[in-house]
Amino acid sequence: MSTFGSTRFLLAGIAATALFALGISAAVRSRVSVEVPADLARQAISAASPKEQARAATRLAALAAQRRPDGSGAVIASLQETLTSGSTPEVRAAAIVGLARTGDRSVLAVLVEAIEDDDPLVSGRAVAAVQHLLGVRYEMEEQPLDREDRRRLAGMARTDMAALDGSGRAWWEAHTVPGGTW
Repeated sequence: MSTFGSTRFLLAGIAATALFALGISAAVRSRVSVEVPADLARQAISAASPKEQARAATRLAALAAQRRPDGSGAVIASLQETLTSGSTPEVRAAAIVGLARTGDRSVLAVLVEAIEDDDPLVSGRAVAAVQHLLGVRYEMEEQPLDREDRRRLAGMARTDMAALDGSGRAWWEAHTVPGGTW
């Protein structure tokens, strides 16, 4: 076989492989649904059962960890809505995890408010999220925290938030605690 013949055979094989891959890619894309943060927030807030609400909140929290081409603004807004309007502790706790996963310190105010939630699951997750985003550790003697402890911790977190300078860099570097990720 000539060099031209083998090259033509090789090019035909590459073209067939590319077409096959494109076919698989199109088939996969047609089966994968794009989850819209606002829709997931609505489901987390008003689905028929608490189990469905928690499932939607968990999916919404998972979106927070993804780098989205449209930015994370829609995800953050949906998570904040879910946190403030969620009817079950599991839904609110999942929203807190999602907000922490964004790594965006603009969510600190809503997380600090959640520290004062009466449910121990919600307040505990909020404390952990605030510590994660601020890079601090608050000493807590007893678990679950009583109302006064939650109020005191929220006050400490507000003080730490106020200590952030314009860029937050100097404060962040002085107070960063090595730790894991969410």
